[in-house]
Amino acid sequence: MHLGRGSLTPRQPAPRPLPPDELDALVAEASSAGLPVMAHAQATDGIKNAVRAGIRSVEHGIFLDDEAIAMMLDAGTWLVPTLLAPIAALEAVEAGVGLPDSVAAKAREVIDVHRESFARAVRAGVRIAMGTDSGVAPHGRNLEEFALMTAGGMKPAAVLAATTSSAAALLGLADTTGAVAPGKRADLVVVDGDPYDFTGLKERIRAVYQDGRCVRGAGAGEGRTVSGSGAS
Repeated sequence: MHLGRGSLTPRQPAPRPLPPDELDALVAEASSAGLPVMAHAQATDGIKNAVRAGIRSVEHGIFLDDEAIAMMLDAGTWLVPTLLAPIAALEAVEAGVGLPDSVAAKAREVIDVHRESFARAVRAGVRIAMGTDSGVAPHGRNLEEFALMTAGGMKPAAVLAATTSSAAALLGLADTTGAVAPGKRADLVVVDGDPYDFTGLKERIRAVYQDGRCVRGAGAGEGRTVSGSGAS
């Protein structure tokens, strides 16, 4: 279940964040149906309310403070930082997309504080999964998030884990995907060169395998398969 309401303002979201009693009811209802809850929470108070209610992950988490980070650590709450989102919003404005002036102003306001919040969460050891809020940026730009996460203090290996095994764990799919291991789906991206070097990574992709079948690159359409292990 997805929930989200608020703005980029740190403590004065407009409209107001969902109050604790509504959050508790949402989480209880979702839990009774066996569903986790994610929150698109940007403002500090909204993040804390969401963590208190037992949500599984915070998307954005722009205005994290030390208390919010400590709460996330205690609760095991995931952070999906979406660092590309405000950058993409500004690029859209510069490209002539007719977004309101307030959207552009808020995007400029939050880029630096978003990066700082993310870096503090990384240093503290908050569980992180990669996500881009695609739709703000065009789909297909997800690899740009890697460099932003690295700039925030994550090691390249940790960034790849956030994109694969950690993302699978967050989504409840760790038993079937997210790592190269016997019995898991053979979902593979094959790249030239060092996979920990994110420079030009998109251009270095040579093949994509889904469920062991090559769907892009050399061998696509020829029935080429792999078996025995998998990765997301």
